[in-house]
Amino acid sequence: MTPPGLSLRLRISLVAAAVIAVFFLVTATLLERAFRENAEDAVTTRLDAQLLLLMGIVEVSGPGQVQFPDVLPEARLSLPGGGLYARVLDGAGETLWRSPSALGMPLQEWRDHGLFERGMTVQWELPDQVFPLTFQVLEERDAFDAQMERYRRTLWGALGLLTVLLIAGQALALGFWGLRPLRRVRADLEALRQGENRRLGGPYPREIQTLTDSINALLEFERDRLQRQQHALADLAHSLKTPLSALRLGLEGGQPDRPELLLQVERMQGMIQHELNQAQRLGPSPFQPPVALAPVIERTCRALRRVAEQHGVELVTALRQECSLRIETGALFELLGNVLDNAVRHARSRVRVSLDCDRHGLELCIDDDGPGIAAADREAVLLRGTRRDTRPGGQGLGLHIVDTLVRDHGGELHIEDAPELGGARIRMAFRQR
Repeated sequence: MTPPGLSLRLRISLVAAAVIAVFFLVTATLLERAFRENAEDAVTTRLDAQLLLLMGIVEVSGPGQVQFPDVLPEARLSLPGGGLYARVLDGAGETLWRSPSALGMPLQEWRDHGLFERGMTVQWELPDQVFPLTFQVLEERDAFDAQMERYRRTLWGALGLLTVLLIAGQALALGFWGLRPLRRVRADLEALRQGENRRLGGPYPREIQTLTDSINALLEFERDRLQRQQHALADLAHSLKTPLSALRLGLEGGQPDRPELLLQVERMQGMIQHELNQAQRLGPSPFQPPVALAPVIERTCRALRRVAEQHGVELVTALRQECSLRIETGALFELLGNVLDNAVRHARSRVRVSLDCDRHGLELCIDDDGPGIAAADREAVLLRGTRRDTRPGGQGLGLHIVDTLVRDHGGELHIEDAPELGGARIRMAFRQR
């Protein structure tokens, strides 16, 4: 026996956990990137503001002559090592002024420290001259990196905790609520096995309902088949009583009537065959694939064409090749054999078999040019054992068997007048399933 695979709960839990983890991983990465970009934009905006303040308070008396007040607008610019630095360069790149916070800091290493830097070059105008001045403001990254590290710890910690809680929550929800219908199906199957129920109850979720409907259909099919077999055995036992009694009386007499004995034997053979067919016949299985009808009809007609020719009857067909029906091939042969045999025996010169179908269903018609069946007799000939001809052979079961087969497969049998040939038409209509 094949070992069981992973449980549904474990499968769904693993998939859900992976999806949640990937979702929060992507979310945390995007949030961290967005926060970093916003923080860098804030630093840039702040440094630009410092540049404008410096340009607003500087006093320029000529090229290379700049002077700032002793008290700068930003306190960190006045504190050595305050983390915020500023300087002014001339057109040649020489430093004209630098903030007290930059004292002791090699100017050539400013770019190597990985500082935030903002600069602006302006053309400074005096009454008699114009010359360029470059203002630079720099800020160390220590505070920025510390802020990012705090945010990163908070973000990943919170999202990690939320991920664990969500995975645990979905596992609990799946166990207590999501898989409850499957537990109910298992309980219903156990009750079915114990004989407490005859079918799976419901309603179930849509995904499970399809499965339970198929199981119920299979159970009904097997139950009906068993019941049909039991009834067939009972009917057979009851039906054989009369011919067996007649045989016994005939054999106990002095001079048995041989033709009468043969007739009783023939009746018993017909009854046995009929009940066997009834026991085996129960419409299509729930999983019966559709059978293409045209090839089976052609095969049956080829087998009967020689018999028809002996009776001087022409057997013709007009079939749509794409028509199909959920029916066992043996039941289809029995249906066709009975109705075609009746048509050939009663036709004068022609029997026509036609098959047509559309999205709503299909129709199978057998027409003959015989005497037809009177409207008053059409219901009676479908009854078991009823005959309207006096020809030898048969037990009056042909159309009864055909009608039973058609109804078992969800169709209807109608006896009508053949519109072209003038005899009888046996029309079998099946709904599309």
